[in-house]
Amino acid sequence: MRDSLPTSLPAAVTMRQLRAFVAVAQEASITRAAQRLFLTPSALSMLIASLEGELSVRLFERTTRRVSLSDAGAQLLPSIKAMFENLDVAVDGLRRLADRHAHRFTMATSPLLASTLIPHLMASFEKKFPRIRVELLDLPVEAIAESVRSGHADFGICTADLHAQDLHSTLLYQDRLVLACPLGHPLAALGEVTWAGLRGEALVLLRQSSGLRTLVQAGFAKIGESVEPAYEVAHVATAVGMVRSGLGISILPSFALSNALTTNVVAVPLVAPVIARDVVVLHGAGKDLPDPCEAFLAHFREEVAPVARVVPALSRRFRIVPPAGADGSRAPHARPAA
Repeated sequence: MRDSLPTSLPAAVTMRQLRAFVAVAQEASITRAAQRLFLTPSALSMLIASLEGELSVRLFERTTRRVSLSDAGAQLLPSIKAMFENLDVAVDGLRRLADRHAHRFTMATSPLLASTLIPHLMASFEKKFPRIRVELLDLPVEAIAESVRSGHADFGICTADLHAQDLHSTLLYQDRLVLACPLGHPLAALGEVTWAGLRGEALVLLRQSSGLRTLVQAGFAKIGESVEPAYEVAHVATAVGMVRSGLGISILPSFALSNALTTNVVAVPLVAPVIARDVVVLHGAGKDLPDPCEAFLAHFREEVAPVARVVPALSRRFRIVPPAGADGSRAPHARPAA
């Protein structure tokens, strides 16, 4: 592990890891920092270890009595603190604005996002802005843009492959495809899996008409192969259920597995190539969104947006990619036995 920060090494870094880093740096103690964050010392240690693994650099020097910043950690700390200070100022300003203008808005999104990522964001947003009421429309993907055009929704959140050139589209975050496999499957123990490493596996994929299937086919095309799934289904939830039952493995967006990781389904990053898709917000072109909508989107970005724009030493993209191991570490890549 290096003693200096990377300059442009891509890494999946979470806000939770960064808050843990700041707390340990300020407290100079895992125990005290864990109490401050309402975590166990072991959970906090795993967060720090996973962050150091993502950056391939030591952030702390550890002795039996003290935890102190390494040179790299001392270099990183001011940027991380400034990032959180800027976020706090921005969110506090939006909260005060929203409190002065209590309002409601309607958001349209796909059933997949509405059942995975969005509820968590709505719940945490409601705690920050209790006077703003959020109405959710969970619509078929092809109906999201029309709901915005018609005024039934103030904005829509969907993947960028939705054709809506007449609407304004702004990137919220980029999500990558991961391998979903049952706990105990040989690939579940790996830190990452190549697309070539999926040869011979029984694949459960969405049908040809879905945008997700198009991305999966693009992944195999990049290694010069076609895909012949063992099963084709219409819904992501069906694919997850079949994986859970051991009928095969699947390739899904990482946020789609947020509810499945506790039910014997493991998410493993897919590499060589990394395939990602943009999640965007759609709203009327040439029309500003109301302040409560902007408050929600700012909250969205605080939770899952890229941190690299604030801290250049970190990755160019923040991705919701769950760790492969139970301790948050990544095992070295190895191809499965033939």
